[in-house]
Amino acid sequence: MYVISCSNPLQKPYSLKQPEAGRFIRDLRQLTGLTQEQFGLRVGVSYETVSRWENGRMQPSSLAFRQLQQLAQEFGDTGKALLERYRSDPLSPGAPSYGST
Repeated sequence: MYVISCSNPLQKPYSLKQPEAGRFIRDLRQLTGLTQEQFGLRVGVSYETVSRWENGRMQPSSLAFRQLQQLAQEFGDTGKALLERYRSDPLSPGAPSYGST
């Protein structure tokens, strides 16, 4: 599972796990209108890596996931809606969120 910090400290962190992570990446790539090769160049990986991510055979690194989140946010409300669609709450009810004391 990946927990990604949001730019807004009042929002919960994004948490994505397989198969949601692979679906999110595929949907994000399709939103951009890029091929796997073009998408890989955009985030700094090979098209084989993009394929592995999408098919759940490999998880993106934390750095790559932050880049994917930023790319989604470049698409405004549509990108944010995509992030929200695949978001799962990593914290159990009543658990403190990151940065809380």
